[in-house]
Amino acid sequence: MRRPLLLVTMLGAAAVAAWSASRAQEEGLPAYYWPHRTVGIPVNVEQLQRLPQPPTQLQLYYAVQRGTFQKGPRLPVTHLQALDGGKRGFLFTAERDGDYEFTVQFVYADGSVSPRLEELAPQQRIIIDTTPPLVRLVAIGTGVEWQVSDEHLDPRGVQLQCRWPGTRDWTTVTDRAFRPTDRYQWQLPAGKTLEVRVVARDRAGNTGVSPIVRVPAEGAATAGLPRPGAPPDWLSGGRTLPAPRIDYVNTLKFDVEFTIQRMGPSGVKAAHLFVLKNTGGWEFAKKVDVHLRPGEKEPVLTIPYEAPGEGTYGFYIIPESGAGKRADDPQADDPPMLYVVVDTTPPYLKITGVQVRPGSRGPQVEITWECADPNLMPQPVSLEWSLDRSASRWNEIKYRLDNLPNSSVGRYVWEVPDQQLWKFWIRARAVDKAANTTEFVWPQEVIVDLEKPSATINKVRSSRPGGATGPDTPPPTLPQSPSEEPPPGARPTSVPPTSSTLPATPGVSGSSAIPSVPPKGTQMLPLPPAQPAPDAPAVAPPLPPNTSTPGSS
Repeated sequence: MRRPLLLVTMLGAAAVAAWSASRAQEEGLPAYYWPHRTVGIPVNVEQLQRLPQPPTQLQLYYAVQRGTFQKGPRLPVTHLQALDGGKRGFLFTAERDGDYEFTVQFVYADGSVSPRLEELAPQQRIIIDTTPPLVRLVAIGTGVEWQVSDEHLDPRGVQLQCRWPGTRDWTTVTDRAFRPTDRYQWQLPAGKTLEVRVVARDRAGNTGVSPIVRVPAEGAATAGLPRPGAPPDWLSGGRTLPAPRIDYVNTLKFDVEFTIQRMGPSGVKAAHLFVLKNTGGWEFAKKVDVHLRPGEKEPVLTIPYEAPGEGTYGFYIIPESGAGKRADDPQADDPPMLYVVVDTTPPYLKITGVQVRPGSRGPQVEITWECADPNLMPQPVSLEWSLDRSASRWNEIKYRLDNLPNSSVGRYVWEVPDQQLWKFWIRARAVDKAANTTEFVWPQEVIVDLEKPSATINKVRSSRPGGATGPDTPPPTLPQSPSEEPPPGARPTSVPPTSSTLPATPGVSGSSAIPSVPPKGTQMLPLPPAQPAPDAPAVAPPLPPNTSTPGSS
C-alpha cells in the first residue's frame, strides 16, 4: 500500500518534527499554540515531486478536541494556496478556539487514496487560543494581591510592574518568579504612592493586563481576593457569558459576525449591535433586520461596522424576537462578547547592523535589528537572503525569531552554508497580529569572502624574441671566428655582462597562484533595511524595596 510521507508543518506555530503514526498514537503529538482562527499549513511540494508515484490531490483532515477526523479543504497539488514565506499549502480557518489535530491524505489519479480513512493518524496538533488571560488585582496595605485565570497560561508569563505616578515607563519587579495567584508588598516612604499592574501571557502569546491600582490601598483596605478554590466574586451572578476573545483587523471597515443560539416560536426579526470604545460606556451602534424562523438553519450573520480610528472596541449583540421581545441593553459591568483591535499601522522594523567574521566551518553573519509594535505576533521577525535585491522570492536565513527578552532589539548569527556564496542581499520581515507587515532590506550588499589572495613568481620571460626566459637559459652565442670583423657600426664583440641577459620587460608566467573568483548564480536571502537606533529611554527613578517573602497567598 502506498503510504504518504509526512508533509504537514505549521506556519507561525513553530517547526513541527516528523512523527510517524505509531509514535503519534503511543506518545501523543506535542501541542503548539496559535493566537488566530486562521492557520497556514505548508506542504513540502519538493518532497512530493520526488515520490515514485506522486499524488494528484491532497485532502486535509482535522479533528477537534481529540474527536473523529473531519474533511477539510481538498486541493490539487499544482494549485495549493500561497502562504507566508513563499510556501504553499492549506489555509484552515477554525470556527472556534480549541485543540485541533491535522493530517493529510494522498489522492491519486486513479481515485485511490492513502492512507484510508480508518488509518488516519494525527500528524500535527495545534491549540487555537484567541482569548487573553483574565487578570484580577487588588491593593492591600502597601502591597497587592492578584489572580490570573487562563486555560493555557504560560507558567513564566506573569509579570508584576510598577511606576511612580506621573511617569510613563513601567518597571518590572524581578525579585522572584510570580505565580498566577500571588501577592507582593513594598516599603514605601511616608507620603509616597505607587501605581501597580499585573501583565499575564498565555502560551499562544495573548496578553492580559489588570486594571491599575495604587498602593498604599485607599481606605486602608485589607480584604483580598477569594482564596484558591472559592469562586471569584467577579464571575458570580449577572449574565453568564463566555470569556471574550480578541480579534485583530488592519482596516477601519469590517463585519461583526454572530449566530443566534436560541429563539422562540416567533423567531428573530432583528439584531441590535452595541459597541464599547476605548473610553466611555456602551453605545448603541445599529440595528439590522434578520428574519429567522424556528427550524431554519441558523446561518452566520454579519453586521458591518466602521471604526472611527485605531484602538480596541468591544461588541455586544442583542437579538429581537418576532414578538418584539429582547434582553436589556448591556450594563457598564457587562463584558463584551468580542474585542476587536483595529490596528492599521505596520510594525516598526530596521536592521541596525550586519557584521561578517570567520567561523568554524565558514563565514558567520551577525544580524541585529529593532522591531516594535503593540500587537506584535509571537516570534515576529523573519530573516532572508537573495542574490537579487528586487527578487520576488527570497531564501530563508531563519524564520520566526523573537526580540531579546523584555526589549525591542534582536540578534541572530547565521553561518553561511554555501561555500560558493560570497555576496548577497539581506532582508528582514516583521508581522503583527492584524497581519500588517514591514520589510527592511539592508542597504549594502553583504560580502562574506574574507580570503586575501596570494601569489608566487615562477620565472620571467623576455619581451624580445630570443631573449632570456629564466635562470636555465644558456648565455648568448659568441661569434664563431675571432678574425671576423663586426658589421660597420656594431659594438665590439665581447661577452655581455650578466645583467644584460635580463629582459627589459619581464612577463609573469601562466601558472598563477591567485584563486579564481567564485562562480556567479548562487542564491541568497536579503534582510530588511536598517536605521539608526532610537535614543535609549531615560532611567526610571529607583523604586522602593519590598518586604514580601516568596510564596502564594
